[in-house]
Amino acid sequence: MVGSYDYRLVILSALVALLASYTSLDVGGRVTASRGIARVSWLIGGATSMGIGIWSMHYIAMLAFSLPVPVKYDWPTALVSLLAGIFGSLVGLLAVSRNEIRSRQVFTASLFMGGAIVALHYTGMASMRLQAMCRYSATFVILSIIVGVAGALLSLRLTFVFRDERTRGRLRRAASAGLMAAAIVSMHYTGMAAVSFVPTRLIPDVSHAVNVSVLGTAALGMSSGMILVFTILTSTVDRIHTLKTLLDELFEQAPQAVVLTDVQNRVVRINREFTQMFGYGSEESVGRNLDELIGSAQSRDEVEQYADSGAQGQLVDADVVRKCKDGSSVNVFVIRVPVSVPSGRIAEYSIYGDISERKRADDALRELSGRLLRLQDDERRRLARDLHDSTGQKLAAIAINVSVVMQSAAALDSRAQRALSESLALTQECVREIRTLTYLLHPPELDELGLPDAITHYANGFAQRSGISVNLEIPPDLGRLPQEVETALFRIVQESLSNIHRHAGSSRARIHLSRDADCVIMDVEDVGHGIQQRTAKQQTSGLAGAGVGIPGMRERARQLGGRFEIHSSRKGTTLKVVLPLSGSSHAPNTHTDR
Repeated sequence: MVGSYDYRLVILSALVALLASYTSLDVGGRVTASRGIARVSWLIGGATSMGIGIWSMHYIAMLAFSLPVPVKYDWPTALVSLLAGIFGSLVGLLAVSRNEIRSRQVFTASLFMGGAIVALHYTGMASMRLQAMCRYSATFVILSIIVGVAGALLSLRLTFVFRDERTRGRLRRAASAGLMAAAIVSMHYTGMAAVSFVPTRLIPDVSHAVNVSVLGTAALGMSSGMILVFTILTSTVDRIHTLKTLLDELFEQAPQAVVLTDVQNRVVRINREFTQMFGYGSEESVGRNLDELIGSAQSRDEVEQYADSGAQGQLVDADVVRKCKDGSSVNVFVIRVPVSVPSGRIAEYSIYGDISERKRADDALRELSGRLLRLQDDERRRLARDLHDSTGQKLAAIAINVSVVMQSAAALDSRAQRALSESLALTQECVREIRTLTYLLHPPELDELGLPDAITHYANGFAQRSGISVNLEIPPDLGRLPQEVETALFRIVQESLSNIHRHAGSSRARIHLSRDADCVIMDVEDVGHGIQQRTAKQQTSGLAGAGVGIPGMRERARQLGGRFEIHSSRKGTTLKVVLPLSGSSHAPNTHTDR
């Protein structure tokens, strides 16, 4: 008997196989990720759904084959073939859900799974009731078994690879489902090629047989497709629910205060740490503007800056002061993370951590650093005064005495006169060195004449000693500044010129001073090779205080509430210091730009 295929049903069977294959990849991930009752439920439900999909694919493909005699199907036999498909799917899910799977285990599982699918096919063939006998080609039967086992092996391998739900690449997953579907379809049509039908006069037993119409075939395909789609949707919903639960736990158990705000900066959700830190419960917070809820008077200027950064999708990280429900203030660090919402607008997660202890430690360290700087400057003044008034004067007296001895020692021999002459020269050299050291420790012009004269005198001496040309730009009406400001600027000039001489490799330097009603500004520039990034980081992380380079200058500016900046490139370095004249004690951020 010669049969023919309805290619519309052939295509439908292939689509059902593709959907069943994709379902196996999806369900494999849920079985692996689940535990306890949920795992058992996914094993049973997933195996049933996959078994129905594979079974319906085979029967749709069988119904696509038309013979010149009526064909009915024995439903108890068909039910047995369905159970074989479910068993094979269960074996496959159990195999891929193990933590590790070895080659021997994969091969064993593929034998059972492939054998079950082959059994499904030939049991389905046995359910056919028609006036004909089925004869099988042993070669094609063996080939169909090999294809079935190989298809099962491929399916197990691919499902094991893609069971990790973090695996990305929908195209790769779809391509893998296509390979699995091709293996299932190939096994079926290889099995169909193995059978031939011979007419007979025997009347088949149709007591439990049913006739399947074209409409019934379409209903079979639609119902199995709906079951598979429902399984995929259930898997997706369960995955989303699991992720939501994990995110909820992460949100609530976070060690910092976390608040979610909408695009209007209204509070959407807070966690328990937020309530403990600021005192506001969920009912009091949700729907209120975050800045009005915990914003302090000092934070008003931050709102526009943060709003601009958030609108541009930029992360904000800063140390701020926030207000608690009881009216107290708390020092916190805030990280504001913008997130995109489906409408395309920007909402934010704000994360707060209490840094009150750190602030107190910083304030204590700053106070100690300031005290050390003041003690250092006082000690320099004292040493300079002692060297000038005591040691220097004594050396000058010794020089005078030696000179008198030389004038009245004509009777001495040449050797003694030479010794006296050398002693006088050494004494005069010591006097000069003492005067230079005294000036370097604390120039008297700084106290007597002011900063411009002190810088001018120091720059001239530096140029003579180092050979580096120094261009001074000091306005004639600069006037006297507060003592601590003049001392800080002079020390910064000393350190800057010293760094230029030792590290910059520059042939010239420029010092520019200016002032307005509120502050004094100083720029020190060179044309050297710039600050190496590693060196800048090492110096910036050093202890604050004079004598340690950049951190020392930075600390002097911070102690006076000023701003310290360094802009460096391969063309040179510019150091900028801005010190307030109003005596403010806040300490702005300082930074180094490359």
